[in-house]
Parts: sequence; C-alpha cells; structure tokens
Amino acid sequence: EASRWQSITWIYHSLLYLYYTAGKPIEEISPLFEKVIEGYEKQAEALGVFKASKKPVVIGGEGGFIALTTISLAVLLNKNNLLSTIKQLINGEDGGTFSEDEVINKFLKLTDSNHPDTERDGIYSYNFSILCDVIDNVLIKNNKNHALELLDEYLADWYQMNKQEIWYNSHLDLENQNSYVGYWSFEAAALVYLLDLDDSSLHKHLFYPKDI
Repeated sequence: EASRWQSITWIYHSLLYLYYTAGKPIEEISPLFEKVIEGYEKQAEALGVFKASKKPVVIGGEGGFIALTTISLAVLLNKNNLLSTIKQLINGEDGGTFSEDEVINKFLKLTDSNHPDTERDGIYSYNFSILCDVIDNVLIKNNKNHALELLDEYLADWYQMNKQEIWYNSHLDLENQNSYVGYWSFEAAALVYLLDLDDSSLHKHLFYPKDI
C-alpha cells in the first residue's frame, strides 16, 4: 500500500511540473499539489501501520531536494495551511526536527518564526549552502543586493549541480522512465517571495520560475 501511494504521489508530482512547464494557470496547479501532499500522507499512514509505529519520514533523501521543493511550492501556491503537515512528513510524526538540516530548518523558520532550531549541524547537500547565505544576508546583514548576487550565482550553477538527480538530462531521452517534465528552481523563487527581493535580475535564468 505504501509503494502504491509512493507511485501515485510521484505521478501527481510529475503532473504538477508538467502543468507549470506547459503554462497552465495556477488554479489548475494548486489541486495537484494538494494531491501530492495527500499521497505522502497516505504513504506515511501505510508505513506506520506496517511498522506498528508512528508515521515515519516520507519526504527525505536526495540531498534535501524534494523537501525544499515541497516547502517552496507550498509557499508559492499559497498553501501555508499544509506546512505543518509537510513538516511532519519531513521529520516523521514523532521526530521533532529529526530530518532537518540547516537549509531546511531556515526555510521552515521563514514560514514560522516559532519553528525550533534544528539540533543537527551542517547540510545534507553542499549545493544548498549558498541558500543559507542568501537568507543570512537579508535577515542578519540586511544586504538584499548581495543576497540577489548569491541567488544569481546559485541559478547560474543550478542545472549542473543537480546532475546527480534522476531527472537530469531527461529531455535528451524522452522515451525513458524518468520522463522530462521541466526543470525548475522553485526554492529560489520561494526565497525571493519570502525575503521580498526584486527578482528582475534573475529572469535571465532558464530554470528560474519567474511566472509563479
């Protein structure tokens, strides 16, 4: 049952990307995101029953990419009501901040000032360390200009630094099982929104989802 829901969730996740890539209106994309979260919930519930335990972590792995994307889409689609559920899916039902590294914790604190600091140091993927610097430059150093410079640098390297992801270069082989659905740095757009940055200098980047 958990595997079934994992497959269903991935299908809705892929459809969401396809809809955005195709330029569908946000009103058609938001319900797909709700289906994604519902799928994760069903998967966690099934695993909890199977293991006779609390609902475990189901949004994890892949260097934090899926977790960051899920948080970012909740923010960008105005689904803040789902953030508490997403936190639980990332950390497990009884996990506190179990699966949060520094960057995931910082993202969650931007959405909820009462969110506790993680007890874990460092980050799962070094690629995301620059996002921590973006946040610190705004909140601590009050330097939005440098924050934008860092985001510009991040987006310039975004595709190559994700070459370990299963979707990398999927546009070159449209018949494979990891079908091309679009490449988007939703986490960059979420930071622009949450930190109230002027993103006009970022529109040049192919992977920056400026329309959202």
